[in-house]
Amino acid sequence: MNVSYEHRTLFRYEGPLDMQLLPQIVKSVEQLLIGEKVRTPLRRKIIGALIELAQNIIHYSVPHHPHSNPSISLVREGDSIVLSASNAIHSSQELFLRTYIENLLSMNKEDLSTLYQNVLTKSDYTDTGGAGLGILQVMAKADGFSYTIEALGEDHAQFTVRASFAILANA
Repeated sequence: MNVSYEHRTLFRYEGPLDMQLLPQIVKSVEQLLIGEKVRTPLRRKIIGALIELAQNIIHYSVPHHPHSNPSISLVREGDSIVLSASNAIHSSQELFLRTYIENLLSMNKEDLSTLYQNVLTKSDYTDTGGAGLGILQVMAKADGFSYTIEALGEDHAQFTVRASFAILANA
């Protein structure tokens, strides 16, 4: 069996996630990216996306779901680093998420940037500290973005985001 250096897991965390644990995860991932010789601008993009996705998990995940722990992973896939985040959500959130993300996916990078600036300058921030910018920021930073929502019974679903970052394009 051949194991490729270019396709391997760099980091994986599965379990409860909170704002006290997040800085430790960020520090670990940053050290791994430095070890991978990922240049600073790309490293900042990946870390920024990691923070946004982790905060989404902390704020919107169904706590202690019996069939789904939140997870975050970073995988080297050829000339890209893929950041994945997954968590259980209430089924009632599914339609909003699908509509919101599909709308964002229909936009080009310039439109995403314009929307981001408009939300920053014209929206009210919520009590949780944001203006609904998390996924928008990840999409704007990433070279590729995909998501899935899969049923976890009648009341919950598994929400997974994959954001890829091209290493060579940012070298």
